[in-house]
Amino acid sequence: MKNIHGKILLLSILFTLNIYANSSSLATYTLTSNKSEAVVNEAVEIRFVAKQIEHSDHMFFSLKPKKSPDYTIKLLQKIIDDKEYHNTKTTFVYVLFASKQKNIDVNFDFTIKTASDKAIKQSYVDDHDDSIAISTYDTNVPIEPLHVKIKKLKHKVDLVGDFSLTSEIDKESINQYEALNIHYNLKGKGYQNSSFNLSKNIPSDVSIFSKIQDKTFLLTKDGYVIDREFIYALTSDRDFNIPNLSIKAYSPKKDSYYTLNTQAKKIKVSKIARTNLIDSESSPYTKPFIDTQSIKQFFIYIFIFISGFITAKMAKIELKGEKKVDALENIKKASSAKELLNILLINYDTTDIQKQIIELEKLQYTKNHTQNLKKIKQSVLDLLRNSYVKNSV
Repeated sequence: MKNIHGKILLLSILFTLNIYANSSSLATYTLTSNKSEAVVNEAVEIRFVAKQIEHSDHMFFSLKPKKSPDYTIKLLQKIIDDKEYHNTKTTFVYVLFASKQKNIDVNFDFTIKTASDKAIKQSYVDDHDDSIAISTYDTNVPIEPLHVKIKKLKHKVDLVGDFSLTSEIDKESINQYEALNIHYNLKGKGYQNSSFNLSKNIPSDVSIFSKIQDKTFLLTKDGYVIDREFIYALTSDRDFNIPNLSIKAYSPKKDSYYTLNTQAKKIKVSKIARTNLIDSESSPYTKPFIDTQSIKQFFIYIFIFISGFITAKMAKIELKGEKKVDALENIKKASSAKELLNILLINYDTTDIQKQIIELEKLQYTKNHTQNLKKIKQSVLDLLRNSYVKNSV
Protein backbone atom coordinates (compact mmCIF):
# COMPACT_ATOMS: atom_id res chain seq x y z
CA MET A 1 0.00 0.00 0.00
CA LYS A 2 2.86 2.38 0.89
CA ASN A 3 4.53 1.65 -2.44
CA ILE A 4 1.34 2.55 -4.32
CA HIS A 5 1.03 5.88 -2.47
CA GLY A 6 4.70 6.61 -3.20
CA LYS A 7 4.23 6.01 -6.93
CA ILE A 8 1.15 8.23 -7.05
CA LEU A 9 3.05 11.04 -5.32
CA LEU A 10 5.98 10.74 -7.74
CA LEU A 11 3.67 10.85 -10.77
CA SER A 12 1.96 13.95 -9.38
CA ILE A 13 5.29 15.75 -8.96
CA LEU A 14 6.39 14.91 -12.50
CA PHE A 15 3.11 16.16 -13.96
CA THR A 16 3.27 19.42 -12.01
CA LEU A 17 6.73 20.22 -13.35
CA ASN A 18 5.63 19.45 -16.91
CA ILE A 19 8.21 16.70 -17.35
CA TYR A 20 7.82 14.26 -20.21
CA ALA A 21 10.42 11.53 -20.46
CA ASN A 22 10.54 8.70 -22.93
CA SER A 23 12.91 6.59 -24.93
CA SER A 24 13.28 4.75 -28.17
CA SER A 25 15.77 2.06 -29.05
CA LEU A 26 18.16 4.83 -30.11
CA ALA A 27 17.91 7.56 -27.47
CA THR A 28 16.19 8.80 -24.33
CA TYR A 29 14.70 12.28 -24.12
CA THR A 30 13.01 14.63 -21.64
CA LEU A 31 10.83 17.68 -22.25
CA THR A 32 10.47 20.16 -19.38
CA SER A 33 9.43 23.74 -18.66
CA ASN A 34 10.44 26.03 -15.81
CA LYS A 35 6.79 26.74 -14.98
CA SER A 36 3.46 25.00 -15.52
CA GLU A 37 1.43 28.24 -15.28
CA ALA A 38 2.11 31.67 -16.76
CA VAL A 39 0.27 34.85 -17.73
CA VAL A 40 -0.12 36.11 -21.29
CA ASN A 41 3.28 37.23 -22.71
CA GLU A 42 5.25 35.91 -19.72
CA ALA A 43 8.45 34.11 -20.73
CA VAL A 44 8.38 30.31 -20.33
CA GLU A 45 11.66 28.42 -20.65
CA ILE A 46 11.35 25.02 -22.37
CA ARG A 47 14.20 22.52 -22.25
CA PHE A 48 14.54 19.32 -24.32
CA VAL A 49 17.41 16.90 -23.61
CA ALA A 50 18.18 13.93 -25.87
CA LYS A 51 20.80 11.26 -24.95
CA GLN A 52 22.18 8.58 -27.23
CA ILE A 53 21.82 5.02 -25.89
CA GLU A 54 22.59 3.04 -29.05
CA HIS A 55 26.33 3.51 -29.59
CA SER A 56 27.14 1.76 -32.87
CA ASP A 57 26.86 4.91 -35.06
CA HIS A 58 27.16 8.67 -34.98
CA MET A 59 23.94 10.33 -33.90
CA PHE A 60 22.42 13.78 -34.48
CA PHE A 61 19.20 15.23 -33.05
CA SER A 62 16.77 17.61 -34.74
CA LEU A 63 13.98 19.36 -32.83
CA LYS A 64 11.55 21.82 -34.43
CA PRO A 65 8.58 23.44 -32.65
CA LYS A 66 5.29 23.37 -34.53
CA LYS A 67 3.75 26.73 -35.33
CA SER A 68 0.64 27.85 -33.47
CA PRO A 69 -1.45 31.04 -33.27
CA ASP A 70 -1.49 30.55 -29.49
CA TYR A 71 2.17 31.43 -28.94
CA THR A 72 5.53 32.44 -30.37
CA ILE A 73 8.58 30.34 -29.58
CA LYS A 74 12.26 31.14 -30.14
CA LEU A 75 15.40 28.98 -29.92
CA LEU A 76 17.66 30.38 -27.21
CA GLN A 77 20.42 27.78 -27.19
CA LYS A 78 21.49 24.42 -28.57
CA ILE A 79 24.24 22.61 -26.67
CA ILE A 80 25.92 19.54 -28.17
CA ASP A 81 28.03 17.30 -25.91
CA ASP A 82 29.85 14.76 -28.08
CA LYS A 83 33.15 14.34 -26.27
CA GLU A 84 32.66 10.60 -26.00
CA TYR A 85 32.80 8.48 -29.15
CA HIS A 86 29.33 7.54 -30.46
CA ASN A 87 27.76 9.03 -27.35
CA THR A 88 25.97 12.32 -28.02
CA LYS A 89 23.88 14.43 -25.70
CA THR A 90 22.04 17.49 -27.09
CA THR A 91 20.14 20.13 -25.15
CA PHE A 92 17.67 22.49 -26.83
CA VAL A 93 16.49 25.57 -24.92
CA TYR A 94 13.46 27.50 -26.19
CA VAL A 95 11.62 30.55 -24.85
CA LEU A 96 7.84 30.73 -25.34
CA PHE A 97 5.48 33.71 -25.12
CA ALA A 98 1.78 32.79 -25.09
CA SER A 99 -0.64 35.22 -26.74
CA LYS A 100 -3.94 33.81 -25.46
CA GLN A 101 -5.52 32.82 -22.18
CA LYS A 102 -6.04 29.06 -22.46
CA ASN A 103 -4.45 25.71 -21.74
CA ILE A 104 -1.95 25.36 -24.57
CA ASP A 105 -0.16 22.33 -25.99
CA VAL A 106 3.34 22.94 -27.28
CA ASN A 107 4.18 20.38 -29.97
CA PHE A 108 7.54 19.46 -31.48
CA ASP A 109 8.86 17.38 -34.39
CA PHE A 110 11.75 15.25 -33.11
CA THR A 111 14.07 13.41 -35.50
CA ILE A 112 17.01 11.13 -34.68
CA LYS A 113 19.61 10.95 -37.47
CA THR A 114 22.25 8.19 -37.49
CA ALA A 115 25.29 7.79 -39.73
CA SER A 116 27.99 5.13 -39.82
CA ASP A 117 31.70 5.94 -39.65
CA LYS A 118 31.98 4.77 -43.27
CA ALA A 119 29.23 7.13 -44.43
CA ILE A 120 30.86 10.13 -42.77
CA LYS A 121 34.31 9.35 -44.16
CA GLN A 122 33.00 8.69 -47.66
CA SER A 123 31.19 12.01 -47.87
CA TYR A 124 34.41 13.97 -47.39
CA VAL A 125 36.95 11.85 -49.28
CA ASP A 126 39.97 13.98 -50.17
CA ASP A 127 37.98 17.16 -49.53
CA HIS A 128 36.77 17.23 -53.14
CA ASP A 129 34.66 20.20 -54.24
CA ASP A 130 31.92 17.82 -55.34
CA SER A 131 31.69 16.11 -51.94
CA ILE A 132 28.43 14.27 -51.44
CA ALA A 133 26.20 14.83 -48.44
CA ILE A 134 26.44 12.37 -45.58
CA SER A 135 23.92 9.59 -45.89
CA THR A 136 21.88 9.33 -42.69
CA TYR A 137 19.08 7.13 -41.50
CA ASP A 138 16.32 9.34 -40.09
CA THR A 139 13.85 8.23 -37.44
CA ASN A 140 10.91 10.49 -36.59
CA VAL A 141 10.00 9.98 -32.95
CA PRO A 142 6.56 11.12 -31.72
CA ILE A 143 6.70 12.97 -28.40
CA GLU A 144 3.98 14.07 -26.01
CA PRO A 145 3.17 17.81 -26.18
CA LEU A 146 4.10 20.09 -23.31
CA HIS A 147 1.07 21.45 -21.43
CA VAL A 148 1.12 25.00 -20.03
CA LYS A 149 -1.81 26.84 -18.42
CA ILE A 150 -1.95 30.46 -19.55
CA LYS A 151 -3.82 32.82 -17.23
CA LYS A 152 -5.49 36.08 -18.21
CA LEU A 153 -4.15 39.35 -16.83
CA LYS A 154 -6.61 41.22 -14.63
CA HIS A 155 -5.80 44.52 -16.35
CA LYS A 156 -4.71 45.45 -19.86
CA VAL A 157 -0.98 46.18 -19.98
CA ASP A 158 1.63 47.24 -22.56
CA LEU A 159 4.56 45.53 -20.82
CA VAL A 160 5.08 42.25 -19.00
CA GLY A 161 8.25 42.22 -16.91
CA ASP A 162 10.30 44.73 -14.94
CA PHE A 163 10.91 48.02 -16.73
CA SER A 164 11.77 51.68 -16.24
CA LEU A 165 10.94 54.66 -18.48
CA THR A 166 12.69 58.04 -18.65
CA SER A 167 12.15 61.07 -20.90
CA GLU A 168 14.31 63.97 -22.02
CA ILE A 169 13.34 67.07 -23.99
CA ASP A 170 15.86 69.44 -25.56
CA LYS A 171 13.80 72.66 -25.18
CA GLU A 172 10.41 73.93 -24.07
CA SER A 173 10.07 76.83 -26.51
CA ILE A 174 10.58 76.90 -30.26
CA ASN A 175 9.63 79.10 -33.17
CA GLN A 176 7.19 77.94 -35.80
CA TYR A 177 10.03 76.74 -38.08
CA GLU A 178 11.99 74.77 -35.44
CA ALA A 179 11.82 71.09 -34.49
CA LEU A 180 11.52 69.97 -30.88
CA ASN A 181 13.31 66.72 -29.97
CA ILE A 182 12.05 64.39 -27.25
CA HIS A 183 13.67 61.07 -26.24
CA TYR A 184 12.01 58.28 -24.28
CA ASN A 185 14.25 55.49 -22.98
CA LEU A 186 12.71 52.13 -22.04
CA LYS A 187 14.89 49.68 -20.09
CA GLY A 188 14.18 46.33 -18.49
CA LYS A 189 13.57 42.63 -19.03
CA GLY A 190 10.39 40.93 -20.20
CA TYR A 191 8.05 41.41 -23.15
CA GLN A 192 6.87 44.51 -25.01
CA ASN A 193 3.72 44.45 -27.13
CA SER A 194 4.32 45.07 -30.84
CA SER A 195 1.66 47.83 -30.73
CA PHE A 196 3.59 49.75 -28.05
CA ASN A 197 3.39 53.46 -29.01
CA LEU A 198 4.53 56.49 -27.02
CA SER A 199 3.29 59.16 -29.45
CA LYS A 200 -0.40 58.28 -29.68
CA ASN A 201 -1.43 61.17 -27.37
CA ILE A 202 0.46 63.87 -29.27
CA PRO A 203 -2.07 66.46 -30.61
CA SER A 204 -3.15 65.75 -34.17
CA ASP A 205 -2.18 69.23 -35.41
CA VAL A 206 1.48 68.64 -34.47
CA SER A 207 3.74 67.27 -37.19
CA ILE A 208 5.78 64.33 -35.93
CA PHE A 209 8.71 62.26 -37.14
CA SER A 210 9.61 59.13 -35.15
CA LYS A 211 12.58 56.82 -34.93
CA ILE A 212 13.22 53.75 -32.72
CA GLN A 213 16.78 52.79 -31.84
CA ASP A 214 17.72 49.55 -30.05
CA LYS A 215 20.82 49.76 -27.90
CA THR A 216 20.07 46.26 -26.56
CA PHE A 217 17.45 43.72 -27.63
CA LEU A 218 18.55 40.28 -26.43
CA LEU A 219 16.56 37.12 -25.77
CA THR A 220 17.09 35.39 -22.40
CA LYS A 221 15.21 32.68 -20.48
CA ASP A 222 13.39 35.44 -18.57
CA GLY A 223 12.34 37.37 -21.68
CA TYR A 224 14.01 40.08 -23.75
CA VAL A 225 16.63 42.38 -22.25
CA ILE A 226 15.54 45.72 -23.71
CA ASP A 227 17.30 49.09 -23.86
CA ARG A 228 15.24 50.94 -26.48
CA GLU A 229 15.13 54.63 -27.34
CA PHE A 230 12.06 56.26 -28.91
CA ILE A 231 13.04 59.51 -30.66
CA TYR A 232 10.47 62.06 -31.82
CA ALA A 233 10.85 65.38 -33.67
CA LEU A 234 7.83 67.68 -33.31
CA THR A 235 6.94 70.85 -35.23
CA SER A 236 3.93 73.15 -34.94
CA ASP A 237 2.86 76.71 -35.72
CA ARG A 238 1.03 77.12 -32.39
CA ASP A 239 1.50 76.29 -28.71
CA PHE A 240 0.88 72.66 -27.78
CA ASN A 241 1.13 70.20 -24.91
CA ILE A 242 3.13 67.01 -24.69
CA PRO A 243 0.84 64.89 -22.48
CA ASN A 244 2.07 62.83 -19.58
CA LEU A 245 2.48 59.13 -20.33
CA SER A 246 1.03 56.40 -18.10
CA ILE A 247 2.30 53.02 -19.28
CA LYS A 248 0.62 50.04 -17.62
CA ALA A 249 2.80 47.01 -16.83
CA TYR A 250 2.75 43.73 -14.90
CA SER A 251 5.68 42.09 -13.11
CA PRO A 252 5.41 38.26 -12.93
CA LYS A 253 8.43 38.23 -10.64
CA LYS A 254 6.69 40.44 -8.06
CA ASP A 255 3.14 39.43 -9.06
CA SER A 256 2.13 43.08 -9.14
CA TYR A 257 0.79 45.72 -11.51
CA TYR A 258 2.57 49.06 -11.81
CA THR A 259 2.57 52.23 -13.92
CA LEU A 260 5.45 54.02 -15.66
CA ASN A 261 4.88 57.79 -15.77
CA THR A 262 6.45 60.79 -17.50
CA GLN A 263 5.71 64.47 -16.91
CA ALA A 264 3.55 66.57 -19.21
CA LYS A 265 5.20 69.56 -20.91
CA LYS A 266 3.78 72.82 -22.27
CA ILE A 267 5.56 73.92 -25.40
CA LYS A 268 5.60 77.59 -26.37
CA VAL A 269 5.72 78.26 -30.10
CA SER A 270 6.65 81.79 -31.16
CA LYS A 271 5.67 83.14 -34.55
CA ILE A 272 8.14 84.89 -36.80
CA ALA A 273 6.76 88.00 -38.45
CA ARG A 274 6.62 87.80 -42.20
CA THR A 275 8.52 91.08 -42.43
CA ASN A 276 11.48 89.40 -40.70
CA LEU A 277 11.62 86.76 -43.40
CA ILE A 278 11.24 88.84 -46.59
CA ASP A 279 12.15 92.37 -47.62
CA SER A 280 9.56 95.12 -47.71
CA GLU A 281 9.87 95.87 -51.42
CA SER A 282 6.85 95.03 -53.50
CA SER A 283 7.07 92.31 -56.07
CA PRO A 284 4.88 91.42 -59.00
CA TYR A 285 5.19 87.77 -58.01
CA THR A 286 1.90 86.99 -56.22
CA LYS A 287 2.86 83.65 -54.59
CA PRO A 288 4.12 84.06 -50.98
CA PHE A 289 7.91 83.99 -50.76
CA ILE A 290 7.86 81.82 -47.63
CA ASP A 291 5.96 78.52 -47.80
CA THR A 292 5.30 77.41 -44.22
CA GLN A 293 4.77 73.76 -45.14
CA SER A 294 7.99 73.66 -47.19
CA ILE A 295 9.97 75.10 -44.30
CA LYS A 296 8.55 72.47 -41.93
CA GLN A 297 9.31 69.72 -44.42
CA PHE A 298 12.87 71.03 -44.79
CA PHE A 299 13.51 70.77 -41.06
CA ILE A 300 12.06 67.27 -40.96
CA TYR A 301 14.33 66.17 -43.83
CA ILE A 302 17.33 67.68 -42.02
CA PHE A 303 16.37 65.75 -38.88
CA ILE A 304 16.04 62.50 -40.84
CA PHE A 305 19.46 63.02 -42.40
CA ILE A 306 21.15 63.81 -39.09
CA SER A 307 19.45 60.85 -37.36
CA GLY A 308 20.65 58.49 -40.07
CA PHE A 309 24.17 59.87 -39.89
CA ILE A 310 24.34 59.59 -36.08
CA THR A 311 22.94 56.04 -36.20
CA ALA A 312 25.61 54.99 -38.72
CA LYS A 313 28.33 56.45 -36.50
CA MET A 314 26.97 54.87 -33.32
CA ALA A 315 27.02 51.46 -34.97
CA LYS A 316 30.81 51.73 -35.08
CA ILE A 317 31.53 52.90 -31.51
CA GLU A 318 31.71 50.91 -28.29
CA LEU A 319 28.48 50.03 -26.48
CA LYS A 320 28.77 49.72 -22.68
CA GLY A 321 32.53 49.28 -22.92
CA GLU A 322 32.35 46.42 -25.40
CA LYS A 323 33.35 46.79 -29.04
CA LYS A 324 30.43 46.23 -31.39
CA VAL A 325 31.66 43.68 -33.92
CA ASP A 326 30.39 43.38 -37.48
CA ALA A 327 27.52 40.85 -37.42
CA LEU A 328 29.25 38.54 -39.87
CA GLU A 329 32.83 38.83 -38.58
CA ASN A 330 32.35 36.10 -35.95
CA ILE A 331 31.32 33.71 -38.74
CA LYS A 332 34.42 34.53 -40.78
CA LYS A 333 36.67 33.93 -37.75
CA ALA A 334 35.18 30.55 -36.79
CA SER A 335 38.04 28.01 -36.87
CA SER A 336 36.06 24.78 -36.50
CA ALA A 337 32.73 23.27 -37.49
CA LYS A 338 31.63 23.14 -33.85
CA GLU A 339 32.47 26.80 -33.25
CA LEU A 340 30.64 27.92 -36.39
CA LEU A 341 27.63 25.76 -35.52
CA ASN A 342 27.30 27.33 -32.06
CA ILE A 343 27.58 30.85 -33.54
CA LEU A 344 24.79 30.20 -36.03
CA LEU A 345 22.44 28.48 -33.59
CA ILE A 346 22.72 31.15 -30.92
CA ASN A 347 22.80 34.33 -33.03
CA TYR A 348 20.91 33.73 -36.25
CA ASP A 349 17.57 32.61 -37.64
CA THR A 350 18.54 29.25 -39.15
CA THR A 351 15.45 28.86 -41.33
CA ASP A 352 17.35 29.50 -44.58
CA ILE A 353 20.52 27.64 -43.61
CA GLN A 354 19.16 24.29 -42.43
CA LYS A 355 21.26 22.43 -45.03
CA GLN A 356 24.46 24.07 -43.78
CA ILE A 357 23.52 23.36 -40.13
CA ILE A 358 23.15 19.63 -40.89
CA GLU A 359 26.46 19.58 -42.79
CA LEU A 360 28.23 21.29 -39.89
CA GLU A 361 26.80 18.82 -37.36
CA LYS A 362 28.24 15.95 -39.39
CA LEU A 363 31.49 17.74 -40.21
CA GLN A 364 32.44 17.82 -36.53
CA TYR A 365 33.40 14.15 -36.70
CA THR A 366 35.69 14.44 -39.71
CA LYS A 367 39.38 15.22 -39.55
CA ASN A 368 41.17 17.53 -41.99
CA HIS A 369 37.97 19.23 -43.08
CA THR A 370 39.37 22.73 -43.65
CA GLN A 371 38.26 23.00 -47.28
CA ASN A 372 34.73 21.79 -46.55
CA LEU A 373 34.42 24.17 -43.59
CA LYS A 374 35.55 27.01 -45.86
CA LYS A 375 32.89 26.10 -48.45
CA ILE A 376 30.10 25.88 -45.87
CA LYS A 377 31.20 29.13 -44.25
CA GLN A 378 31.11 30.95 -47.60
CA SER A 379 27.70 29.49 -48.39
CA VAL A 380 26.35 30.69 -45.02
CA LEU A 381 27.80 34.19 -45.52
CA ASP A 382 26.24 34.46 -48.99
CA LEU A 383 22.81 33.39 -47.71
CA LEU A 384 22.88 35.73 -44.71
CA ARG A 385 24.04 38.69 -46.83
CA ASN A 386 21.24 38.04 -49.33
CA SER A 387 18.78 37.85 -46.45
CA TYR A 388 19.97 41.19 -45.05
CA VAL A 389 19.65 42.83 -48.48
CA LYS A 390 16.08 41.56 -48.91
CA ASN A 391 15.06 42.72 -45.44
CA SER A 392 16.50 46.18 -45.97
CA VAL A 393 14.60 46.79 -49.23
